[in-house]
Amino acid sequence: MLSAFFLPMTILETLFPIVAIAFLAWFAAYRKFLSESETRAFEKIAFNFFVPCMLFYGTATADLPDVLDWDLLWGYYLGIFSIYLVGILIGIIFYGRNLAKLSAFGMGCAYPNAVVLGIPICLELLGDEAFVPIFMVVAIHNLLIFSFGIIVAEMQKEKGKAIGAHVGDVAKGLLKNPISGSLLLGAAINFLGIPVYQPVMDSMELLGRAGVPAAVLALGAGLNRYSIRGEVSRATLVTGIKLFIQPAVVWFFTGVVFEMDTLLVQTAVLLSCMPVGISAYVFTIRYRCLEDLVATSIVLSCVISVFSITLFAFLLGVA
Repeated sequence: MLSAFFLPMTILETLFPIVAIAFLAWFAAYRKFLSESETRAFEKIAFNFFVPCMLFYGTATADLPDVLDWDLLWGYYLGIFSIYLVGILIGIIFYGRNLAKLSAFGMGCAYPNAVVLGIPICLELLGDEAFVPIFMVVAIHNLLIFSFGIIVAEMQKEKGKAIGAHVGDVAKGLLKNPISGSLLLGAAINFLGIPVYQPVMDSMELLGRAGVPAAVLALGAGLNRYSIRGEVSRATLVTGIKLFIQPAVVWFFTGVVFEMDTLLVQTAVLLSCMPVGISAYVFTIRYRCLEDLVATSIVLSCVISVFSITLFAFLLGVA
């Protein structure tokens, strides 16, 4: 009885440093202790240097299994895209057959913030042994979800003629992006056994130690530019689907359909518990639709995700 009470408290205590750091960064930006230009400069440093160094060192030195469990990707992304399609179907009620809006609405329901929040929170709750499954999921996260969103949106806009070109641009961006690029480079070095000068690896490790706090600080400060802009009822619906329905669906696919190991199930479900990703807002800007809805969803989901993460971590038996 007591353990059932103390376990959620332990999870909350584990999450507290991350939430506290993000809140302090948001407060500093809100009170103008950090200007917008300073916030953007820190974001560049965090996501172009500290986080890529952490991911590169982690994947380059991780004890990768000889055969990766591809069921993890099937289970995780079946859950993600099932919710994406559900979001599109619900969106028809609000937006008819406007495919750009339907795609943006579905992305809001299905796109978790797996890198900026997912990596530090999963590592904090599950430990370093979760790094390999995190790597598998995150390496192709943006490519798959963003490409799917583009395909849906462009089917109406250009009748499919430019879909291949748009998806190609996303794939090129995957390689050029410091985060995904560092993951892929580190994995290639690990798989191929390419030797790296040890002082270089030591430098990567040193920089990488700042990756988690830098990412959380950047997220907190960056949240200051988002706000509750209206469409609260629909944003609440998006937030509920994203934080509570999606993790349950991912759990069903990973734990029931594919019957995966406990660590893999915990990693996949916790990653799907994360709030709406910033990339969903980038998508709405690209197609000039639902910006207010997704911005509001990001703010709401960031606040409420503390409870959804704690709930699912408790149900998954994360100690």
